[in-house]
Amino acid sequence: MLIFSIVFAIIIRLVYFLYFDFVHSGSANGYLWKPLSTIFTNHLVSFICSSLFIAGMAILAANINTTYVFIRRKTVLLPAVVILLFSCHPRFMLMSAECISTMLFLVIIYILFGAYNSTSKQIYAFRVSFILALGSLFTPALLVCLPVLWVVLGIMRCFNFKSLLASFLGIFILYFPAFSYYFLTDSLDTFLIPFVSVNMQQLADFSFYQLNVGNWIILGFSIILLAVIVSDNYINRHKDKIRIRAYLRLLTYTAVICILAYLFLNIDFIVYLFIALVAGAFLLSHFFALAEKRGSVILFYVSMFFYILVCFLPFLSL
Repeated sequence: MLIFSIVFAIIIRLVYFLYFDFVHSGSANGYLWKPLSTIFTNHLVSFICSSLFIAGMAILAANINTTYVFIRRKTVLLPAVVILLFSCHPRFMLMSAECISTMLFLVIIYILFGAYNSTSKQIYAFRVSFILALGSLFTPALLVCLPVLWVVLGIMRCFNFKSLLASFLGIFILYFPAFSYYFLTDSLDTFLIPFVSVNMQQLADFSFYQLNVGNWIILGFSIILLAVIVSDNYINRHKDKIRIRAYLRLLTYTAVICILAYLFLNIDFIVYLFIALVAGAFLLSHFFALAEKRGSVILFYVSMFFYILVCFLPFLSL
C-alpha cells in the first residue's frame, strides 16, 4: 500500500504540476510566512518543497504510530493515507503556510499522545500551546484552535488550572517578542493586521458558500465515512487499550471541530481543512488496518475508487 501511494502520488502530482496554472495563495498575514513566501515564488521550487513536506508529514505520522502503538497491528497504512490525502488536489501542489502549520500540528498530536494521564500537566500544556503559537506565525487563524487544545488536553487527562496558565504562557512567550519587534520598528500596524483584518461581514459570509457541487459531494462522502468510523470506534474498540480510545476521541473531536471551522469560519479556513485531513488520516488508517468484517473491506475499496475519482475531478474544469 505504501509503495502504491508513493508511485500514485508522484504521478498525480507531476500531472497536476504540468497541466494546471498555479496561483500562489494562502495566509499572507502570517508574520513568518511573509518573508518565507518569497522563496517559493518559483513554482518548481515550491512544488519540490511541498512534496518534501508531505513526505516529512508521512514519516512523522508513521513515527507517531510506532512510538505510541496507535494501530495495534503492524501496518504502513498511516503514512500511505497521509501521502494520498495530500496529493488528491492541485491545492496541495505548491508550498503554503498551511502546509507548515499542518506539519506543526502533527508535532502537537505527537506531544498530546505522550501527555496521556501525565503528572506534568502544565509542561505538556505549555509545549502544545507553544507549537500552536509557532504555527500561528504562519497562519494566524490557528490561534482559534487554542480552546480546542484545552478540550483535547482534558481528553488526555492532562488539564487543570496550571495547564490553563501554562498554555497562555506558551502563546505569550512567542507573541511578546513579535509585538516588541514591530513596536520598536514603528510598524505596530503590521503586527495588528491578523487581528483587525477580520470584520463582521467576513464572519457572516460563511466559507461553505464558496463550495461547489463537487466539493459538497466530497464533503458528504467524508462525513458519512467519518460517521461510520466513529460508530465503529464506539462499538468495536473494546479490544484497544483505554489510552488508544482516548487518542481516537482526541482525533475525532479535532476532525469534527476543524470540519465545522472549515465550513463556517471564513478566516484562512483552508488551514482547518489541512488539519482535518491529518486527523482523518489517523482515523482512516486505524479503522481500515483493523478491518475484519466484509463490509469494512468493501468500504475500503469503495473509498479508494472514490478517491481516484476525486483526483481526476479537477480535470473537468480544464
